Amino acid sequence: MAKKIILKGIVQGVGCRGYTARYARIFGLKGSATNLNNGTVRLLIDCDDDKIISAYISALIQNPKGIMFYGKITDFEVNDYDGKITGDYVF
Repeated sequence: MAKKIILKGIVQGVGCRGYTARYARIFGLKGSATNLNNGTVRLLIDCDDDKIISAYISALIQNPKGIMFYGKITDFEVNDYDGKITGDYVF
């Protein structure tokens, strides 16, 4: 089952969607990123392996590769997602 991840913090207008896509490629993940009206970013990730999702989120927060990102992720939510992977930034 896919995962829905909501990223909170300074995540809009700072390159977050591209940043999440670059890390997704590093982890071999496919999905999408969408800016939501409440100022968060929703990720839909086609992966059911909780260890990979956890490592992916950890990388997004810690940025071990030093990928350009002008924002800051301060919190997140992860839930199972049973739907089509769509969004305004597909990777």
